[in-house]
Amino acid sequence: ASLKTQLDSHVDIAKLLDVQLCDYYAHNSADYIADDLCADAFKMVGFSTYLWNRELVEKICKIIKTKLPETILFAGGAEATALPLSLLESAPFDFVIKGEGEIVLREVMKSLLGNKALDDIAGLFMRGGKHNPDKDQQPVLDLNSLDSPFLSGSLDPAEYSGLLWELSRGCPFKCGFCFESRGVAGVRKFSMDRIKRELELFEEKKVSQVFVLDPTFNSDAARAKLILRMIHKITPLIHFNFEVRTEFLDSEIASLFAEINCTLQIGLQSAHSDVLASVNRTFNAEAFADKISLLNKEGVLFGLDLIFGLPGDTLNGFKESLDYALALQPNHLDIFRLTVLPGTALYDQAGSLDLNALKDAPYTLVSSSTFSESELEQAESLKLACDLFYNRGGAVGWLFMVLEELELNASDFFSGFVEYMVVQKDPDLLTSDEICELQLSFVKKMFLKENKDDFFSVIEDIIKINNALNKSLYAGPLVNTDAGIHDDKSIYKLAPGTVTLFLKYDYNDLMSVGELNFEEFLDNYDQQTTCLIIYNCNGIVKSLIITENLITILNSLDGRLSIKNICDNESEDNCIEIREFLDYAVAEQIVQMC
Repeated sequence: ASLKTQLDSHVDIAKLLDVQLCDYYAHNSADYIADDLCADAFKMVGFSTYLWNRELVEKICKIIKTKLPETILFAGGAEATALPLSLLESAPFDFVIKGEGEIVLREVMKSLLGNKALDDIAGLFMRGGKHNPDKDQQPVLDLNSLDSPFLSGSLDPAEYSGLLWELSRGCPFKCGFCFESRGVAGVRKFSMDRIKRELELFEEKKVSQVFVLDPTFNSDAARAKLILRMIHKITPLIHFNFEVRTEFLDSEIASLFAEINCTLQIGLQSAHSDVLASVNRTFNAEAFADKISLLNKEGVLFGLDLIFGLPGDTLNGFKESLDYALALQPNHLDIFRLTVLPGTALYDQAGSLDLNALKDAPYTLVSSSTFSESELEQAESLKLACDLFYNRGGAVGWLFMVLEELELNASDFFSGFVEYMVVQKDPDLLTSDEICELQLSFVKKMFLKENKDDFFSVIEDIIKINNALNKSLYAGPLVNTDAGIHDDKSIYKLAPGTVTLFLKYDYNDLMSVGELNFEEFLDNYDQQTTCLIIYNCNGIVKSLIITENLITILNSLDGRLSIKNICDNESEDNCIEIREFLDYAVAEQIVQMC
């Protein structure tokens, strides 16, 4: 979109070129994409090329060249930046662009339109052509010379469920596994005026989610705080995703994050300072935990990243990192096998570091001197177990209670779950309710093994409540909240964010678990069946204790019954209660009218 915007903003080019953006997705086949592009008979087609789509792009280009041999094909992106000559030779590209493409592509178009040769354009690689390795990129040093794809109209925010929002380019750090900072030193930033006007557009277009393309959003703390205050004022309902570093967190910015709708992603990578030192990162476990505590204190949602297989990492070392990370209670934990990306320091040093990685995309580690192939597979299994049980299962609110009671490390717990998963159906096909049942059955097995089956009845209720809270949150509020006029003939059904529960203990009593351990809880509270509903009202998840009769009524609302049907077999007093409750349930978005 940025490339299109720059071409459209150049008068001499724009009057001769019609530039279109074509959105395709990883699940689209090469034949489908190639046929679609050939149907429009474009004169030139350019591809943003990454490790995850390189093979697909190569197949598409071969099909296009077969059908329309005169079409000029070119590529840019991470693969073109890291391996321009390799990419050029792997498919029938006419040229590839290394690095940022705005300046280079504009020069290419001016030359082609003027029937001039492309040989001397820095950053451009042609098959058999010459290139100057000392001047093989043309980065945009002044980002404010670029027009905004959003403000120019190249991208209509209303057409996308989520937006990628670029605030800067470059990174102040030089981590060995990443090439974000390679090519241009330092960080270049877009102006605050552009940022403000883009935010105002996002609000006008009712954007729901924004992914901030800034690898270290809070490296300039003062600027980050200004942007957060701007977001709070202009776009209070939009959800933002930021990448941050703990070094730059303080209580003020933590409270600013808490005031907006956002999630933070933090690159921990490893809990071992010697492993991180090998990739040019520093780490202090106590200081890191103190910074994370600022986020937990303010209730800020955050996730952590781990990489297994870094130089010097071992299977046991990864397990220790997993234990450290989960002890910080992140809302999710993303785990990756090391990818030895072309263009990074690790790629250059792979031989001396004994990193054996795939030679082609996705360049994942196969083995190293400290992490064997079989050990990497064990780590991969732990990753999958953690993702299913902790991330998809939303276990952040209660896993620490289970581990404390069982006196287990998270890595030992998930090692047991790996074996338990083998007998289950394909994890990718599991629904949230099925994952909850899997969690319950495994936790029950673990409690029975330790002769703590009495305690399981408590954690069972807590797991069910947390699952309901997560389901309600992700279901979101009702889109159409117009209740309209409802009478005896009105038909009702449960709203998507409504979950009904039968608990063994009083819901309010269960809220003391955590302050009390399981044994203390059982000493203080008796079982007491509770009927609970969890629901989403205008984006806020609420809970309500109701009678067994009312929860039975709610569970019968299948989109076919009216109040008259419901009340046919009820007493007059019950009918009055049901009608009053349904009035309340409609207003609170517990139920919806069909």
